[in-house]
Amino acid sequence: MTDWKTAFESLPDDELDKLAVLRVLECSNGIVQHMYRDGDKDALSIEDTRRLMGFSMSSIKRQQIVLDSETIEFSPEVKQLMVEVRELYVKGMKQNDDLAYAEFLKSSLACLQACGIKRIEAAKDKLFADCYSAPPFVWQFGVDYCRNFLREGLPSV
Repeated sequence: MTDWKTAFESLPDDELDKLAVLRVLECSNGIVQHMYRDGDKDALSIEDTRRLMGFSMSSIKRQQIVLDSETIEFSPEVKQLMVEVRELYVKGMKQNDDLAYAEFLKSSLACLQACGIKRIEAAKDKLFADCYSAPPFVWQFGVDYCRNFLREGLPSV
């Protein structure tokens, strides 16, 4: 089993900066998806919801984030971590494997803790200024989710 805390905390600052952007992106997407599915009165249109989902999923699958003025590329070490975490997510969320889901949550929390809230806020600012795959206010959804996850810790599964 991967020691997530050590794995993420041993990454250099520039890789944590990049991961923070990915975390804000994917968490914002998750919130937008839930809002749409739940029929929330403030949900984005289906077109905006799909555009954000496509951007988020392509960033995760390609392991790069294409912004307006730059493309964020991850190191081979981070790409491997991304593969491991994605496998846990798929097993846990898509295949209802409770142990994989619990491990996914541990990896997610360790990543956020290693990034820290200042880096998460800076990532939001970067997306706000340089990403047009969603309305700019959406990035705050991801920050709020990350802040709550950091504050509340791991849920019981």
